[in-house]
Amino acid sequence: MVGSLQVSVPLSWNHRRLHRHLHHPQSLIFTTHCALSKQGDRFLSSLAAVNDPSVTNRLIRKFIQHSSKSVALDALCHLLSPDSTHPRLSSIALPLYLRITEASWFSWNSKLVADLIASLDKQGRQDEAQTLISETISKLGSSSVYVKRRAYESMVNGLCAMDLPREAENLMEKTRGLGLKPSVFEFRSVMYAYGRLEFFEDMKRIVIQMEGEGFGIDTVCLNMVLSSFGVNNELPEMVSWLRRMKHLGVPFSIRTYNSVSNSCPTLMLMLQDPKSVPLSVEELMENLHGDEALLVQELLCSSVLVETMEWNSLEVKLDLHGMHLGSAYLIMLQWIEELRPRFNAGNHVIPAEIRVDPETLSSYTASVNCLVKLAKLHSISSDCLMS
Repeated sequence: MVGSLQVSVPLSWNHRRLHRHLHHPQSLIFTTHCALSKQGDRFLSSLAAVNDPSVTNRLIRKFIQHSSKSVALDALCHLLSPDSTHPRLSSIALPLYLRITEASWFSWNSKLVADLIASLDKQGRQDEAQTLISETISKLGSSSVYVKRRAYESMVNGLCAMDLPREAENLMEKTRGLGLKPSVFEFRSVMYAYGRLEFFEDMKRIVIQMEGEGFGIDTVCLNMVLSSFGVNNELPEMVSWLRRMKHLGVPFSIRTYNSVSNSCPTLMLMLQDPKSVPLSVEELMENLHGDEALLVQELLCSSVLVETMEWNSLEVKLDLHGMHLGSAYLIMLQWIEELRPRFNAGNHVIPAEIRVDPETLSSYTASVNCLVKLAKLHSISSDCLMS
């Protein structure tokens, strides 16, 4: 016998939610990322060129009839992505999804539904979002544990993406009666949603609850906490949580660097003029004060550099991929500090090349400035500085 569940979902925006979007519009997060096929790109370009609903419906129907499962789903994912090349077509996502559900190969996808619900809410189409939510709730009454689990995940993720973490948390509690114990992914979704909305005490409470239920507090979880505090300029809290990471033995990651460095105003101001940035750790620390200095010091004591550097007889290589400018700059300074004693000691093989693989043009500029300084310090020919 399967229990029943009723969920009331208010779709109106609360004042904290409105405040966040007015002051931090860039922080609304959708996680859908799909590569668009040539066939899908042609389809979306065709849709963008028409304004007749009947023509649009015909193009959608024809596309689904002549497309593989992967091509059709990738096109829908692309419409739901924040990086979509056709943002004006976001309203097409629902009719495209409904047509996809009629395909013989279709199987219900909780992640896709969650992203679609969030997209509809963003467009102000609450009635349609509510319809999808109701459809998802109905699946919680299925006799299939798998279907119930996927529906439950969709509901929690969708509510969190819609900035309704309290409703998502209530759902987590109600569904325990259906034998669905929350996973670490649902806890993270709720925790991060609270953080994005500046409900920091609730965010901390969820972290404690995760620990109480046996879920380890890992790098992913703590990066979400740091990101939430960083967006809201809560530097003392960031210092506290970085030290907690160190105490727990949780390793820092590139995302840790990105979240922390982006939250340091003095550091980011320096990097607006790469030609005049400090070119040593000591010089940098002389220019930082208070919590900002403490944050950078915590980063500089981490082992992330070891994971990004290679050293052999052919080359010394530093990989900056995935790093924002502030992170790339700090890693470069650490790199210089590491190279100096190795060159001076003479007990390491001298590589034929020094190579930096940059992620962005701005990171590249900062990297080259630091490398030129390094070359002068150690009489290294600038010809061996490769990028």
